[in-house]
Amino acid sequence: MTDDNRDFEGNTINRLTDDSFSNVGFYLQDEWTATPLLSVIAGGRVDKSSELDDAIFSPRLAVAYEATPNLKLRASVATGFRAPEVFDEDLHVDILGGEQVRIRNDADLKEEKSITGMAGLEWRNDPVKPTWGFDITASLTDIDDTFLLGPNQTDPVTGDLYQVRSNASGSKVQGVEANWVYQPQKEFRFELGASYYRSRYDEAEDIFDDTEEGGTTIISTRDYLITPKWSGVGQVVWTPIDEVNVFLGAKYIGGMDALNNRLGELRHTSDFWVVDFGFTRHFELRGRHHLDVSLGVKNIFDERQKDLEVGADRDNDYVYGPRFARSFFVTAKYSF
Repeated sequence: MTDDNRDFEGNTINRLTDDSFSNVGFYLQDEWTATPLLSVIAGGRVDKSSELDDAIFSPRLAVAYEATPNLKLRASVATGFRAPEVFDEDLHVDILGGEQVRIRNDADLKEEKSITGMAGLEWRNDPVKPTWGFDITASLTDIDDTFLLGPNQTDPVTGDLYQVRSNASGSKVQGVEANWVYQPQKEFRFELGASYYRSRYDEAEDIFDDTEEGGTTIISTRDYLITPKWSGVGQVVWTPIDEVNVFLGAKYIGGMDALNNRLGELRHTSDFWVVDFGFTRHFELRGRHHLDVSLGVKNIFDERQKDLEVGADRDNDYVYGPRFARSFFVTAKYSF
């Protein structure tokens, strides 16, 4: 991975990053059908990263049980890690007040390690030809030495802005999600889904500190930034004939905390309801050739961030909410 600082003519002024990384892994998994109703999957992975002195073993175990023809139960435990290397997104440099904000790894940065537990169930009213069903899943991920980007700092020698990636105290991501599907007849299909996740550091972490620049503001939080607790999705699909598909969908994005580094403010955003509509016409051509033509509107009501900053002094990291403004689309897909 290389990152060059170039002038307007493309000449290299300074090489900011010149690193190489490697990872060698070995993975083994076995699926055991204990009974016709119970299956167990056990596996493990050994990784040797160039950034770590020792290899890391990551075991995992999953169990699925068909309690009745209508009800399936499942549970799993899995472990993982993230090496303390320079990541590709580090080169997507943030801009604050017209200046680049680069990311530096702490000299003592250790790998993240996680363990995730999950349990859920799936229900169908008819195991052969279901007309409705639902599933629900609860999970908990415990992360040790969570990576955290600290407050913006100024290099005393070069005057450059930078952030340091260091290890936080740890964090937990826990929540539940549920989905419901109803298809009373071939032409109509309804889907609803909702999820609640709480993502928090074990201890409050400083995310803004301007005291070194003569300010008086320090902002600390336990909550992950730009991470909504509540989200949901719903859609209706109408297929009057095999060649026509009409789609109406809605997504809910709950409020979240977002940091404005330019103003030194931690804000809680508003909720968003994003509604999409689409129409697809399928054409059977000669042989196995097919053509699908689609048109529609994304984000019909133009739900998006209203205080998005513009101009040379903007904080381009202060972005949240739906990705697209209202947009119209026409697509064609040809298969052969």
